Order: sequence, then C-alpha cells, then structure tokens
Amino acid sequence: MSGSDVAALRDAYEAFSRGDFAVASKILAPDVEWVEHGRGMPYSGTWHGPDSVVNDVWTQFAQYWGGPGVVGLETDEFLEAGDRIVVTGRFVGRDSEGRVLDAPCAHVWRMSDGAATHFADYVDWSV
Repeated sequence: MSGSDVAALRDAYEAFSRGDFAVASKILAPDVEWVEHGRGMPYSGTWHGPDSVVNDVWTQFAQYWGGPGVVGLETDEFLEAGDRIVVTGRFVGRDSEGRVLDAPCAHVWRMSDGAATHFADYVDWSV
C-alpha cells in the first residue's frame, strides 16, 4: 500500500459524496469485485466491473436515498492493513421524504497498482 492509494481513495470518497460518480469510479479496476452486505437494500449483493458498480450499486443507492449528493459519506480513518485499506465512517443525510440516515460503516479495500480490485461494505442500516 502507498500513501498515493490512500490519497486516491480520499478523492474518490469526496467525489462520491458530491454525487460525481464519473470521478469516483476512476479508482475502480476493470475487474473490480464489489460486495454490499446490506440486507434488504436494492443494491445489496456482489457486483463486477466499474459499470455495474456505478449502475447497480451507486445509482440504486442514490435513487433509494433521494438522488445523487443527498446522502454523504463522512470518513473518520483510513487505516493501512497489509494489502488492504480499511475506511471507517458513516453515511449521513436526509432525503426529500424526511428519512434520516446516520449509519456507521467500515469499508475494506484491496488495491493493486493504484486501482481498487476488491471492496466490501459493512454498514449498520438499523440506526
């Protein structure tokens, strides 16, 4: 892992929180595997490739919560752990129907040559 991987991930999180999926997806390797563990969410499951992540996960997430940029992701720490980076934080926001989201999360990334090859999302959607 390198500091440049952490910096690239920080940039991707900032872009995601703005709803700029085109910029956020630049961190994704062509063969990225994306795992969403949230039960009952329309974007839960395992997805492959950047197009699937953007269309089947991020776009579904944004639609579920009211549109791109409505819900942000506040990060706390970026922890380097061998060939992984663990990001802690929380999804926060309120959609147009008044639903409040404040869900703690941990994300585990595997990076290779500056690109994310694997991602797993662990979120407490019960809060």
